[in-house]
Amino acid sequence: MTRPKFPILTQLILLVLQLFLTNMIAAESLSAGETGSEEDIQILNCALYIEHLESALYSEGLSRFSVQNFVDAGLEPWMYGRLQQILEHEETHVNYLRTAVANAGGHPIGRCAYNFPYDDPMSFVELASKFETIGTAAYHGASAMLTDEQYVSASGAILGIEARHSGWIDSSVRKVSAWSGAFGVPLNCGQMLTLVSPYIESCPSKDLEISPLPKPYPPLTISNLSRPNELASLSFTIPKNSTSSSSLSAIFLTSNAGVLTVPVDVQDEQKPIQVRIPENVRGDAFVIIVNNAKDVLDESIFAGPALMRLDFDSADRLE
Repeated sequence: MTRPKFPILTQLILLVLQLFLTNMIAAESLSAGETGSEEDIQILNCALYIEHLESALYSEGLSRFSVQNFVDAGLEPWMYGRLQQILEHEETHVNYLRTAVANAGGHPIGRCAYNFPYDDPMSFVELASKFETIGTAAYHGASAMLTDEQYVSASGAILGIEARHSGWIDSSVRKVSAWSGAFGVPLNCGQMLTLVSPYIESCPSKDLEISPLPKPYPPLTISNLSRPNELASLSFTIPKNSTSSSSLSAIFLTSNAGVLTVPVDVQDEQKPIQVRIPENVRGDAFVIIVNNAKDVLDESIFAGPALMRLDFDSADRLE
């Protein structure tokens, strides 16, 4: 009996790679008459938006700091090289998405001007970790909303790499857990834009006129000093003449405990708005303020999301 040239596992891997490359090539080779849907084009441009942001951060930070700066900050020299590789990935994602949007009949949005608040290698890495967490959640949401199979495949392929970036930075560099739970949290484009808006100075107005993106939701900030089962201070704007402020809820989108809903304590203008953090929240959670505890539809969202980080160690103890 003739033995196969390759083991079965190797053949399966080659088949998966062939199918993946076929989908990637198809996404880049749509003819002018095979334009994508407006919804898919907008989602791809949202992905391009976050990729521009990530690429700009890594490019700026790695140009600003040297390997020796990393060593002086207590980081390992090889970490610098890994971050350079991540930059190359983000640049590849940008190039792919530009081509995909254009070939789908859309106008690829350009890079914005950014304001990144870091002053040393560690704060640079902390910001990169946040962006990778947001980017992973955005691709998770995109994969659920895209309708064209080839874009779903490409989004899933990028999602896997973004998740690896996020896990590696958190575990190897930040020395915390590489995951928050057994499931990822999906975000839509508007929620992603809300989270990254504080870092945007300006964007090409012509691009956004030709290729409009969803509007960000009203901003929300939440104290990251609070722990589970403690009160956390919230900051957001309650619309004037609002009749629902007395019945607001905070929805915690978590990886380890699913969707958790708790009431928001709104008393008067002289006292802070507060919410009690659910006892079983761990890792990264996205917090949204709604006036209807049953859903997070656009008309129900008052503010958010905001990213809350409750890092924990291998024994499940909060850091």
